[in-house]
Amino acid sequence: MSRTYVGILILLAFVAVVVYLAMGQFDTRCRVCVQFKGQTVCETSVASDPESAQQQAMFSACSQLTNGVTESFNCTGRAPSSITCEE
Repeated sequence: MSRTYVGILILLAFVAVVVYLAMGQFDTRCRVCVQFKGQTVCETSVASDPESAQQQAMFSACSQLTNGVTESFNCTGRAPSSITCEE
């Protein structure tokens, strides 16, 4: 029975370390607003650097505004309406 407790404690410690290390990698939050075909959508993303956070938020916003690959490509190729980032 004590081996079970030791195993559980080791597992919990491992999970805590993984969560702690993962949270330290995502220290930039960006909100990107995109206008496409008369609609505007804003999305927020968290990443390790501003460029990645902006790109992820842009893709997320465009996925809500478009239908198909061609529209998605056109949407992500445009400049966002607004970008707000904080670290």
